[in-house]
Amino acid sequence: MIRLLILFIIINFKLLSQNTTFEFENFWSIFEIQDVYTLNYLPEYIGEINYEVEAYKVTYLTKNEDDSLVNASGVIYKPVNSSCVSPILSWQHGTIVADFSAPSQKINNNIIGLVAASHGYVVVMSDYLGLGEGYGFHNYCHSDTESSAVINLILETIEFISPQNFNGQLFLMGYSQGGHATMAAVKEIESNFTDVINITASCPMAGPYSMSSAQAEMLNEVYPNPGYFPYVIFSYQNVYGNLYENSSQLFKAGFENLLEMYDGTYSMSEINDEIWSIAENVYGISQSDFSPLDMINNNYYQDYLSDEEHPFKLALKDNDLVDFTPDSPMRLIHCNGDDNVPYENSLLAFNYFSQFTSEELVLLDGGNFNHSDCAQPSIIAAKLFFDQLVEFCNNTSINTVSQNKYIVKYYDIYGRVINKYNESSNLFIKLYSDGTLEKSITF
Repeated sequence: MIRLLILFIIINFKLLSQNTTFEFENFWSIFEIQDVYTLNYLPEYIGEINYEVEAYKVTYLTKNEDDSLVNASGVIYKPVNSSCVSPILSWQHGTIVADFSAPSQKINNNIIGLVAASHGYVVVMSDYLGLGEGYGFHNYCHSDTESSAVINLILETIEFISPQNFNGQLFLMGYSQGGHATMAAVKEIESNFTDVINITASCPMAGPYSMSSAQAEMLNEVYPNPGYFPYVIFSYQNVYGNLYENSSQLFKAGFENLLEMYDGTYSMSEINDEIWSIAENVYGISQSDFSPLDMINNNYYQDYLSDEEHPFKLALKDNDLVDFTPDSPMRLIHCNGDDNVPYENSLLAFNYFSQFTSEELVLLDGGNFNHSDCAQPSIIAAKLFFDQLVEFCNNTSINTVSQNKYIVKYYDIYGRVINKYNESSNLFIKLYSDGTLEKSITF
C-alpha cells in the first residue's frame, strides 16, 4: 500500500521531474572504500563495508522564497549490485557560503555518503536552495526553503531508484545548519507528506532551532564565526523584504557592503577575516573582543529590543522549530560546550517536544566540546542510532545473528569506546566479533 501511494505521488510529481537530471560522477570499489576508512581513521564500529558505491550529481526543482520553482543541486550515493530494497538516509550539511563547498561540488570527499552507501543506505545530500549549481540566493536558516530542497530531493531519489526499490524507511540527520534543516524537514514531512513518505527516525544535531531566543542571545557574545550574523540578515531580507530599507540602516559603516561576499565565491573564513579586519581598522575592536552586536547600529538594535512586532524579531520567530510535535523517533545530539550554536537550542526543543510526543525522544549531551570538535562523534552516534532501526534484507545486515559471535568492545551511545559495560548506564552498544552491533537498554 505504501509503495502504491509513493507511485501515485511520483506520477503527480512528473512536472517537477521533467527538469531533473542525474549525472554519473564516480564509482568506488570495496578496496577503495576501505582506503577511505583507513586514511580518515574511521572506527570499525561505524559500519561494515558491504557494497561498492556509485555517486550521481542531481539537478532538480525546488521552491524559492516566492514559491517559484527554481533549479537546485545535490548528490546521491547508492550501493551497487544490491539485491535488496533500500532505505534512504538524507544528510543535511552545515553552514557553507561558497558554492564549491556544497555536497554536489565535492562528491569525492563526502565521507558520510560513501560510508553509509557502502553499508546499504541510499544517501541523499541536498545543496539547499542557491548553493552548488542551484539558482538564486541561499536563504540561510530559512525553514521553508530548507525543507523544500530536502524533501524534493528525497522524492526525486525515490523515482531514480524506483519506488519498488525503496523499502519505505527514511532517516534524516544533519549538523549545525543541517540540524535546523533536518528539523524543518521533519516538521514539513509530518505535516504534509505522510501519505507519501514516513520518517523512520531523525537525528538533528547542534542546530539553531530557537532562532528568536537561544540563538539571538549570541548577538552580544564573542563569536567564532561573525559571518553567520550577516548571512541571517541578508537571507531574511531576501525572504521577507522588510528588515531594512537599505543596509546602512542596520549595519554600521564598513559592514554595510558585506552582501557582495555572499555571492557564492567566498568562504566563511574569508568573510570572517574581512569582518574582523573592519572591526580592527575602523573601530579598534580586536577579534577576541568582537561580537555580532558590534556590527549593528544602536538605534536599530534598540528598536529590535523594544518592539515585539519588529520585522527582524518576527523573521526569527518564523524560523523557530521548537513549536511542533515529532511523530517519529528523534535523537537530539548537542555538546554543552558549543561555542557557535548554544546547547540551549536543543534543550528548549527537547523540553517542548517531550510534553507532547508519544515517540522515542532522547537528548544526548556530548560533553564540553566546541562546535567543531563535537561534529564527528555526533555524526557517528547518529548513524549508530539509525543502524539499530534499519532493515536490510540480506545477510550483510548489522542485525545478522551468529551462533559463535562474542563481544569485542563496548561503546556508549555517543560512539566512544568504554572499557567495560557501566552498570550505571542504561544505554550502550556492543560490538560482536562478526561485526554486528547490538543496542542495549536497561531499566
